[in-house]
Amino acid sequence: MLPQLPFQLRLNNPPAALKKLGSEESVVLAKELIRHASLVDVRVEQSNYFLDIERPDIDSGEAVLFAAMYQSSSDYMVSGDKRAFVALSKIDDHAAVAGIWARLICLEEAIMLILEHEHFDDVSAKVRARNDVDKALSMAFGYSQAADHSGVKDALNSFVGSLQHETDGRWVLLESKGRHHFPANASA
Repeated sequence: MLPQLPFQLRLNNPPAALKKLGSEESVVLAKELIRHASLVDVRVEQSNYFLDIERPDIDSGEAVLFAAMYQSSSDYMVSGDKRAFVALSKIDDHAAVAGIWARLICLEEAIMLILEHEHFDDVSAKVRARNDVDKALSMAFGYSQAADHSGVKDALNSFVGSLQHETDGRWVLLESKGRHHFPANASA
């Protein structure tokens, strides 16, 4: 994680964290995530292609996360920022970029992993209860009427398929990512 995450989640201010995250359970889970996550450590003395990226559609935080992945072949990145993934695909076929595709997980794939381990109705209720949820997730789970499990799965797969198309086929689908290599706590 980037060092600013605890501050962005307002974890040092319980009322602000509750307002930001929406429930006590979410605050507890965020604190647990922070406790188990390691800070991104990018060694600037080492040549790292991603530290020199100059693309307006990849911000400095994303560049640091990509750089950390480049340095450590065991790191994975979960992000809802599909724009950054599409921008990554526009970088010429540099070996550094090719080496990280199978370790990128988009938000929709993370939800698919969660649905493999949690009860669908519970996940659906939590997603639908939030008015600030990611737009794609909101559409997948249904606005006014809850979508069924099959419909949600189809919608999530459709969003991931779109991402694969927008990245010119570079996006590696979840079933091909070697999930047996995911860290035990990577299922969110």
